[in-house]
Amino acid sequence: MITNLTDIKIFADIPRDEIQYIIPLLKERHFKKNHIFMFENDESEEVYLIRSGMVKIYRIYEGKEIVLSITMAGDILGEVEALSNDIHRISSIEALENVSAWLMNKQDFLHIVDKYPSVLRNAYKILVARTRILNRMIRYLTFYDVRGKVSNLIMDLYYNFGVPFDNVYKIELKISQTLIANMLGVTRESISKTLGEFQSEGLIDIRDKFLYLLDMDRLESICNETEEFPNLRKWYNN
Repeated sequence: MITNLTDIKIFADIPRDEIQYIIPLLKERHFKKNHIFMFENDESEEVYLIRSGMVKIYRIYEGKEIVLSITMAGDILGEVEALSNDIHRISSIEALENVSAWLMNKQDFLHIVDKYPSVLRNAYKILVARTRILNRMIRYLTFYDVRGKVSNLIMDLYYNFGVPFDNVYKIELKISQTLIANMLGVTRESISKTLGEFQSEGLIDIRDKFLYLLDMDRLESICNETEEFPNLRKWYNN
């Protein structure tokens, strides 16, 4: 749980002794798993600062869901719309687990942007990071077969949520086959088949929806055009 406002990336460079003037502008809110914060094309102006929990950012086309990214504590949602002249939401956002957040209205957020130029610079950095994630997802969707898509996503998950565990690596994120399918634009059946193959080949294990990486080298060998620098797989660099 984030308790210090400077741990929110976009506000990281605001002097600590001036944070006290921003705190009264915030409203604390708690949301249950599966709560939808916003729907694409809706008109709303709230800005959300995520304190704990994870959410998915997605779009719906012809009844099909495409997950664009997963975001977590320390990130901000809704700042792009607040900084633009169009308040229509560009995507839908749903809680993957229970989420705590601070809410701020558009006018207060813009006042902070005007007072602290570092906020606008950090907003730009966040936008660039999100664009990199989208570019990677487009590459997966467009150019890779299912094994390439799944192996690349697993490696992305490792670099963002992986921890050592009993001589292997555990991805500290409960992720369903449906969520993986919606991130890669393939059917859940295809994901189930591919994950089953990876298990049979001794590459991964799955227990209680947690992924365990048993053979990192072989997984990386399946990845098409693996990034030259592994840190480029990081979704949210500090």
